[in-house]
Amino acid sequence: MKTNRTATAPVSPDNDDVSAALRLLAESLEEEEKRIRGEGSKAMNEGDYDTATAVIDFAKRLLAFQKKVAGLEKEWDDLEDLRDKATPAVQEIVSKRFFGRSKRGDITSQDDYCAPILRVLIEMGGSGKTKDVIVKVGEKMKTILKPKDYEKTATRTKELRWQNNTRWARQAMVDDGRLKNTSPTGLWEISDKGRAWLKKQG
Repeated sequence: MKTNRTATAPVSPDNDDVSAALRLLAESLEEEEKRIRGEGSKAMNEGDYDTATAVIDFAKRLLAFQKKVAGLEKEWDDLEDLRDKATPAVQEIVSKRFFGRSKRGDITSQDDYCAPILRVLIEMGGSGKTKDVIVKVGEKMKTILKPKDYEKTATRTKELRWQNNTRWARQAMVDDGRLKNTSPTGLWEISDKGRAWLKKQG
């Protein structure tokens, strides 16, 4: 059964923001890998084993490429940390193009969205639709969100930065297993790993 992928993907507020571009690439690869695996399973069920085997092999290679992209994200994060710790003069020189326009302290960290997302999902019975989850996360985080978090992204949807970052936090947790990666498009579901991680947070 094919799913209708109409969910809005998180997007970069700045086309030259390498970090956002890498995250967007990672999400696109994750969506494509899921689609390919689904088509491979369909071929297997229909008895087309040669096609199924070839598709599954391709999905494995795509998954390996995803891991390389994740490694690049980590390397870029390290560069951003180095930039943020530099003197104002150095930041002025190195921040002209490829780094995000806002220093990390100016916006709420993506990691800070993770626990609220998981708590919201538990309160919703373990899963929830994208729009409903994002609304509830905004309510839960309203006391810690910063002024720049309420700026609109330069995109067609004009989504607020905190809403976009909520989607990125969701993607990060799908990648590391705290959210299920088998959920239908538009549905967020907490995993056993996510419940265990949240319990450790207190």
